Amino acid sequence: MGGKLRSIRLLAVVLLFLCALAPRADAQQFVCRPIAPGDTASSLARRLMGSAAAAYGDAFQIRDPARRMFVPKSHYLRLQSEWQACVAAGPVRNTPVAYAPEVLLATAAIAADEAMIAPAARAASASVSDVHAGRTISIVTYAATVGAAGLVIMWLSAVGSSLVLRPMPAAVRRAGEDFVAVFAQPLNDPSSEVPPIQTRLRFVRRKQQLEISIAPGPGHCYPNLADHKKNLEYDVDRVMRVLGNYALTGYPRAAGRWVVVTIQPSISRGASPPVTLAVPAPGTDRGTT
Repeated sequence: MGGKLRSIRLLAVVLLFLCALAPRADAQQFVCRPIAPGDTASSLARRLMGSAAAAYGDAFQIRDPARRMFVPKSHYLRLQSEWQACVAAGPVRNTPVAYAPEVLLATAAIAADEAMIAPAARAASASVSDVHAGRTISIVTYAATVGAAGLVIMWLSAVGSSLVLRPMPAAVRRAGEDFVAVFAQPLNDPSSEVPPIQTRLRFVRRKQQLEISIAPGPGHCYPNLADHKKNLEYDVDRVMRVLGNYALTGYPRAAGRWVVVTIQPSISRGASPPVTLAVPAPGTDRGTT
């Protein structure tokens, strides 16, 4: 159970970490313009950024819209007309971006004889409205991501709470112990130090039922349903009559070496109806050897 809870906590931490990284991944934006026939990477970099050498820096990229990818700089010698020249709209991260699913498209094409303009001033004058729109989309995306992560964390917390093993109610445990004591009473042998039966209790909370598992003690063969079914039914009915406030909610069943008896200490609305066993005459084949 502890392992399950640790796994849930680890998953929640990972989700929070991914949410924290999401806005950083979306923070890098590029302003892109179509490439005109005859343009080269050096001429585009000189026109857009003021220096031909900037063509091989991280702030200048050539983008393939069909693949939504930045073209490797080794391919800059042969530009294609369907590609786009992109300039970073803000500070560039240390690691170059290879995958560019979203960019800001400039509203005006580049003129062939356009004068050299500083990159910051050019980006601001050409696409102020586009930058604002991109920021709005980024904020909405971030808010949606955080909201979804919050819902996932709430769901994980609810699942974790349901997996926590809650203790058995004291009244239910006493009912199970009373059943075991009355059942074992005629089987006790004062001359033997070995208990005649072994027992374990399991409370099914959603059904409000108590499962009492009984198995023969070491050196004994009773109870079991294969050889002593009638004696077992007799003893179960005897216990129910002695205690009086129990209801049998199912016939005894075998589970490996265990015999499982399901009871309800008190019948409430919606509970399973009590089961009545046919009471045979007490036999002598309990096998208490």
